[in-house]
Amino acid sequence: MSKTPQKPLSRFDACWLAEAVRLHEQQAANESALEFSEPFSLPESNPQGFEEAWLLRRSYVLGTELGMLDTIHTWRRHAGIALVLLGTLAVISGFTAALSFFGAENRQVNVIWTLLGLIGLPLLALLLWVAGLVFSVGGRQGRGAGGVFGRLWLWLVSRWPRTEPTNPSSASEPARDEAPVVFRAPQVAHDTVIRALAAMMSRSGVGTWLLSFITHSLWLLLLTATLIAILLVLSLRSYGFVLETTILSPEVFTRLVQGFGALPAQIGFAVPDADMITAALTGEVVTQVESARRAWSSWLIGGLLVYAVFPRLLAWGLSLVRLLVLFSRTGLDLSLPGYADLLAREVRRASPGIVDAAPPAPAVRRVADVHRVPGRGAVLLGLELRGTIAWPPGGIANARPLFTVAEIVDSREQRRLVLTRFKAEPPARLLVACDAGLSPDRGALEWLVDVSQYAGELRVWLLDAQLEAGQERLHAWRDSLGAIGLAGNRVISGETAAFDWLNRHD
Repeated sequence: MSKTPQKPLSRFDACWLAEAVRLHEQQAANESALEFSEPFSLPESNPQGFEEAWLLRRSYVLGTELGMLDTIHTWRRHAGIALVLLGTLAVISGFTAALSFFGAENRQVNVIWTLLGLIGLPLLALLLWVAGLVFSVGGRQGRGAGGVFGRLWLWLVSRWPRTEPTNPSSASEPARDEAPVVFRAPQVAHDTVIRALAAMMSRSGVGTWLLSFITHSLWLLLLTATLIAILLVLSLRSYGFVLETTILSPEVFTRLVQGFGALPAQIGFAVPDADMITAALTGEVVTQVESARRAWSSWLIGGLLVYAVFPRLLAWGLSLVRLLVLFSRTGLDLSLPGYADLLAREVRRASPGIVDAAPPAPAVRRVADVHRVPGRGAVLLGLELRGTIAWPPGGIANARPLFTVAEIVDSREQRRLVLTRFKAEPPARLLVACDAGLSPDRGALEWLVDVSQYAGELRVWLLDAQLEAGQERLHAWRDSLGAIGLAGNRVISGETAAFDWLNRHD
């Protein structure tokens, strides 16, 4: 299996990972909490935050083992790619919108239509964002909270195609006529990580402001591209500006144009006078004086800046500040189910003042006896093998195997997957290869008892029994296996004997 790179996590990502682990443990409520080796120690001065720090360390270790950390990094990478794609689309859309109004062959610009198209739509979208923000007050997100572009980005990321992990070692080797590998290292459920992100965003309010920030960023890109395109075409070509109406009087247009340009005029943009407006109503763009063309150009650009770009920039700044504040306040809610129970249990373990009576020794479970199963196949499976041990075994090609070779089983998720597979398709013979160079693990022994219920006959192959493992450790393995009912010929130490037993015909 591939190892997760040790990348530094932001505080939000660390809390996201902890929430994913918590949801994973809550989903498997019928099982005990995942094992974490670092002890929970009570500090002498009882500083604040030590419980959260312990939970974050625990979730980092367990989340890495479960593959959740890889999922978070993958999600972030896909989110960045989606944002770049939407940003590129926004820039292209801005240029296209400008050229659609200024690309006419007669070089005649209808002022009102251009005004509504370039400024009306951004203003309407901004008002819809404000309305969505109002309805999301109180932490309850409305359908429009965050804006259309932010929702589009989230939709695109959530539907990004997921690729299955590949096995580098198997990819580099040529195909051989041998039994296929039936088990692959499982990915942690993508839905659990996404549900954890949604839960964190909903509780903290980060979701609304993150989507708002993305929405305003994309709108700013679009409006900036539109503004640049307008400046470009006005610099390279000469346009005439006209006002067209059937029933409105010139006085209406005069009040409209001068009222609209009053605010941009405060920062230096020109406003067409009454004569220029009357001339534009006649439609005679050929005789339109150069000063009128410049005034109309300045009026239109000023309106785009003041009524479209500046409000969007203010909303972008508000979203950014609010988002940074919420990120700085990100933390774990220790009262949530899973955290509270786990901390209470660890405090009882760590506190010397609380002494519980020693629990009775659990009864030793034993593997199932040899029994008939529907299947007739044979499976070779590796259990918690070190990286120095080659897998599949090197001599398997010469053994002409009639059995199936599975990948190495390491994590709790992989063990559960194997049990599920064997429950559906029980093998007649199952040989589990264990690393005799390691000490026998109680969890591994208990899993051997569990898997024996689904296999017709279970045997254990002790790898490196003669080379690396000392006699003391080898005796420990045989004693431990014997305690659960695996003794005598049910423990194999040679490669030839292992392959012969798997290839045996009953």
